[in-house]
Amino acid sequence: MSDSARLPARSVVVVLFAVAACAVLAAGGLTAVVLADDGPRQATPVATGDRPSPTARPATTRAVGPPMCLIGSWRTVDDRLMVKFYTDEDPMPFTTSGRVYEFRADGTGTERMDNVTLSGSFEGNALRMVGNGFTEFTWSATDKAITYVDRTKAEMTWAFYDQRGHVDTQPVPVKQGLNEVDDYSCQGTQLVESNASGYRSVWVRTTGSGVYG
Repeated sequence: MSDSARLPARSVVVVLFAVAACAVLAAGGLTAVVLADDGPRQATPVATGDRPSPTARPATTRAVGPPMCLIGSWRTVDDRLMVKFYTDEDPMPFTTSGRVYEFRADGTGTERMDNVTLSGSFEGNALRMVGNGFTEFTWSATDKAITYVDRTKAEMTWAFYDQRGHVDTQPVPVKQGLNEVDDYSCQGTQLVESNASGYRSVWVRTTGSGVYG
C-alpha cells in the first residue's frame, strides 16, 4: 500500500482501507442525511375580516451533518480483520490495536499509526505488519453505516515480516472512488465497526478532537 522459503515466487500484499479497513482498515453507497421540518403549517383563521389570514410558511429542508456520535477522535482497542499477506494464499486473520482516527463534521477524516503492529500466523510461523504514517480521507454516514468515499492523501507505509525477517515495505496509495462501506454502532465513548469480510473493530473515544454523542 521476496522470496519465500516455501514458495519462491511468493510476495506480500496488503488489501486494507487503512489496512482497507483506513481495515484502519477497515466495506454500497450512502447519501448525506437530510432533516426535514414538519412542513407547511395551516393558517389559523382571524376573527375579524379586516385583516387577511396569515400566509402559510413554505416547507423547508436543511442539510445537517453526519451523526454526531461519530464526530471526534478515536483509538482502536481490538481490531480483527482478514489480510491477504501472501499473493498466492487466501486472506488470513490478523489482530491489532492502536490505530487513531479523527472524524470531522465537514466529512473529512484522518487515520494515524505509530508503529501499529498487525499480528497473524501461517503454517506455524508468526507474521507481522507494522504501520506508520497517516492518511486523509472523505466520508459520509447514516446512523448505521460509514462510507469511506476517497483516500485523498497518504503518507503511510506497511512493513511486512515473516519467519525470514523483514520481507517488504509498501506505501498506502491515494485512492479515489474507495467507497468502502462498514456497519457501525456508536454509544457515547465506544464504537464498534464491522463488515462482511470478517473485519470487526472496537474503538474508544479520546480527547484529541471534539467530543460528541
